[in-house]
Amino acid sequence: MQVGTLAVQHIFEKDVHYRTPLYQRPYVWNEAEQWAPLWEDLQALAAALLEGKSVRTHFMGASVQDRPTMPPGQIETRVLIDGQQRLTTLQLLLKAFHDLVAAQGNGPYASALEKLIRNNHPLATLAEQKFKVWPTNADRHDYTSVMDATNRISLLKSLDMSKSARRVGRPIPDAYLYFSEVIDTWLAEDQSAVDTRIAVLYSAIRDNVRLVIIDLDDKDDAQLIFETLNARGTPLLSADLVKNSLLSELQAEKGDVDAAYEKYWCVFDNDAGFWREEVGRGHARRARVETFLLHSLTLLSGGTVGAGHLYTAYRDFARSENGGSATFRLQKFSTYGKIYRRLQDPYPVARIDAFFQRLQILDVTTAWPFLLALFERWEDETDVTESALIDLESYLVRRIVCRLSTRGYGEIFAALTAAAVADMDDVQSAIRSFLLKGNAESDRWPTDEEFKQAWIENPLYENLTRPRLRMLLEAMEAGLRNKFAETNSVPPDLTIEHIMPQGWQENWPLESTPANERDRIIHTIGNLTLLNDKLNPHQSNRPWTDPGSEDGGKRERLNEHSVLFLNKALVDFDDWNEARIAQRAEDLFAIAKTIWPRPNSEQGIIA
Repeated sequence: MQVGTLAVQHIFEKDVHYRTPLYQRPYVWNEAEQWAPLWEDLQALAAALLEGKSVRTHFMGASVQDRPTMPPGQIETRVLIDGQQRLTTLQLLLKAFHDLVAAQGNGPYASALEKLIRNNHPLATLAEQKFKVWPTNADRHDYTSVMDATNRISLLKSLDMSKSARRVGRPIPDAYLYFSEVIDTWLAEDQSAVDTRIAVLYSAIRDNVRLVIIDLDDKDDAQLIFETLNARGTPLLSADLVKNSLLSELQAEKGDVDAAYEKYWCVFDNDAGFWREEVGRGHARRARVETFLLHSLTLLSGGTVGAGHLYTAYRDFARSENGGSATFRLQKFSTYGKIYRRLQDPYPVARIDAFFQRLQILDVTTAWPFLLALFERWEDETDVTESALIDLESYLVRRIVCRLSTRGYGEIFAALTAAAVADMDDVQSAIRSFLLKGNAESDRWPTDEEFKQAWIENPLYENLTRPRLRMLLEAMEAGLRNKFAETNSVPPDLTIEHIMPQGWQENWPLESTPANERDRIIHTIGNLTLLNDKLNPHQSNRPWTDPGSEDGGKRERLNEHSVLFLNKALVDFDDWNEARIAQRAEDLFAIAKTIWPRPNSEQGIIA
């Protein structure tokens, strides 16, 4: 291993081709975290040079490079084990600078910059060897579009974008557009000294930006170094390490790495906006691809996997007797990835789509290994998947209404997944048998009696989050709409309304119920409904009826403005009190029991 500090001049001015291996992540640097800070530093360097001041060197970090064996006389080629984000950014910066200088008609500096972004080796045999840097597969189209463009307008045209667009929503062209914009603005600050500004900015980049270059030799393990490097800037994901390990192993097995990448893994890089988006809340927030791999490895390994040990879990599984070949693992990740991606979008079967919407609100991510296994085997059999999902949803909804703990769900669903996989040909019976076995607070499936008592008596407005409570009420609304209704769709963005208001003291005198008991009852499901955000604030603390008022009471306004089935049943009542609330809770429970049924025995008979 050799280590040296090189300026941009010595990295790019000679004919050299830096290749990014397939296992690398795509280009992910962005304006806020990397491009803007880099430009601020370069602008400060150029300003100092304009004033004739001595300047300090700007260090961009390290690049670890491996030198593959090449035929004699061929262009020098290096493999970027680490540092592709930095070198790619420098190329996009230099290309933007070159195009602006060429547009200014400054031939000498345009030619000098051309040497930093283009190879001109007489024995180059591949088209891409004209580029100093060649990115990983997912980025090659965008990178070629940028490097072959003549200016900002021609790039936008090649990408079918409006010529007025400032960004296109993809990192590589957006980096070029950003640097083009800021450099153009900086050059235009003094029109009388554009050539001088070109010269100092060229010097700032070429002579004063440096990287630590680490050259590996035959004794160095490039894969191990990649896995253990702590990259500056945007950190490596565990998924990047999994990808590296898979493709490196495939290469060692003499497999066709390029073909395997294109067939099985490239979708995770090509759709990076989806897969690398951070999802979840708080400490559980991470890139979606990490969450997906967590679920996949839980399914494949048959045990729980800790999010903080994802790569270790992958290596352990790969070395286990069930780990199979690298190709087997790639095939599994590809299969599960397609299922997972598909299930994030609206599903064509209404009841299944409702399940996934509700699962997101319930925030039970530990159910996903089971779902991947279910849809891998049974997606084409809608009656099987729908029945299984209704059972699972019933289990989850009944437990939140009964205020049962969600702790331990990871172990419960890992065990459920194992049970389902072991009996996948009769998955419906396997699921029901497993869920019905629970008899503790941590794992039981509440009976109709327990569910009914909690449904009627629990102050759900205080016990549940607003999204979960709204989900229950929306399910009630959908359940009231039969086949004769014009639509089964519930309007979005409705708000929760207390029929007897929380401020009942103003217009709702007590009869025989104690005040503290009424304060509990008004938060139960029987007293809650849905309204849009325009009508809700106008209901406020109004009485139920108010014939003497021009606007009327709550009943009159519901009758006049609301089209929800939940509210149509309310306006038939002349009064609204604790007895009405209790009866409505009973009526709604009859719907809830139908939406979220529970088998009354392990034979799977629905009560």
